[in-house]
Amino acid sequence: MQQNHNGRGAFEISVELGALTSNGHDPQIVVRVGPAVASLVNGIGGDPLMQLRLLHESRSLLFDMGDSGRMALRSAHQVTDVFITHCHADHIGGFLWFLRSRIGHFPSCRLFGPPGLLGHIAGMVRGLLWDRVEDRGPKFIVHEWHGDHLKRWQLNAGAGRPEALEDLPTPAGVIHRETEFRIRAAMLDHGTPVMAYAWEPFGKLNVRKNALEEIDAQAGPWLHDLKLAVLRKRPDELISPGNGATYRAEDLAAQILIQTAGEPVVYATDFADTPENIDRMTDLARGAHTLFCEASFMVSDVDQAKRTGHLTTEATARIANAAGVRQLVAFHFSHRYARRREQVYAELGQFTDRLIVPEKETVSSGCQPTQSDR
Repeated sequence: MQQNHNGRGAFEISVELGALTSNGHDPQIVVRVGPAVASLVNGIGGDPLMQLRLLHESRSLLFDMGDSGRMALRSAHQVTDVFITHCHADHIGGFLWFLRSRIGHFPSCRLFGPPGLLGHIAGMVRGLLWDRVEDRGPKFIVHEWHGDHLKRWQLNAGAGRPEALEDLPTPAGVIHRETEFRIRAAMLDHGTPVMAYAWEPFGKLNVRKNALEEIDAQAGPWLHDLKLAVLRKRPDELISPGNGATYRAEDLAAQILIQTAGEPVVYATDFADTPENIDRMTDLARGAHTLFCEASFMVSDVDQAKRTGHLTTEATARIANAAGVRQLVAFHFSHRYARRREQVYAELGQFTDRLIVPEKETVSSGCQPTQSDR
């Protein structure tokens, strides 16, 4: 792995050719961020698909679902949430593989995406026969983001039409929240609505200043028990801080604990270089540990970038610099550069010192574009 141009080096990065998939000709970039590992399953040049593995939960989140046949079946079983940018073929073409892998007694998987997502998902589900699966059909809760709220449906394969669920609000663009993290989104334009996502983990649990005095308690082992109860989602666990009272963990945590922000991972692809898109992406990526962002075209091909609604290397670097991200992983390069990736990286390096560059690349001569706009 080459260093960033500012000499800081790659932060918790490793690159191994073919380590994650059978696509051995393409660099595999793996980023460790706190309790998670983010990886581009198909490398920097394959169909967009980022897997975010939550290490302490044996659980994965997926961002986009391009060709996913290279993922291990057990990985699909551990997926709880899928965040889809839009429904062009190279971003959702792996859904049929995922659908088949979820046949069995699995809980509902949450799917998130822009308006119209339900129609695309339901259409693929209807395209298959489900007469042999009995009660083992895949189950999904589909979420469409409509600005200030999510529209939701329960969709069970082979069980008839989707069932509408209650809408959920999305304050400040937060489309999903758990104890350990939240997912914030931005809506971008690619000639069609496209969503970008930020996984924003919460950091350490600390005791709020003067909080122990307020409840007349001293620090002790009970604080460790309280933090574990919060992190392990046991809100009703009883905690006795030694002041003669007993509290529900959730109630006591609300009184005395604060949680610092962690380091976000941001994923964005397929959007045009317009002022509104750039402003929204800069806001979403601000202060991120790692920004995974498309850099589809070199500056010399700016007319093609404009025509197809993609970014040039300069625009990608501009976002990374303005947002102050710790490091940039550029991907989703046009296949026209399959034999000259080093030129793309050299050009990116002229515009930003935050770039992570794989040290080795071998390029298959059989690479062909999978999207007409690339």
